[in-house]
Amino acid sequence: MRPVFGMKDADKPILRVLRRAEFPKRSSTILWVMNREYDIEVAESTFYRRLKYLVHAELVEKIDESYYDITDLGERFLDEDISDSEAAELSQRLQEGPPDDS
Repeated sequence: MRPVFGMKDADKPILRVLRRAEFPKRSSTILWVMNREYDIEVAESTFYRRLKYLVHAELVEKIDESYYDITDLGERFLDEDISDSEAAELSQRLQEGPPDDS
């Protein structure tokens, strides 16, 4: 698998929290679990910015205003089971960021 560029320290823990969940989680719950179960302290502003990037990269799905779930692509990314073309597209999306992000 080709490396994925544009991933930040908070990204994989966000995906791991969502992967463990049996149902979509509130953004505030994801942040709470991350700060307590992973050896990473994430500022709230960083967390919400990275969540937007993960949604833009289609690794995470925004269910409604504040609920999120991991996508099939996100699951496969954590399993390192994505193709080179998917890795290239993820890298591009993560580096460009969401359209409304300045």
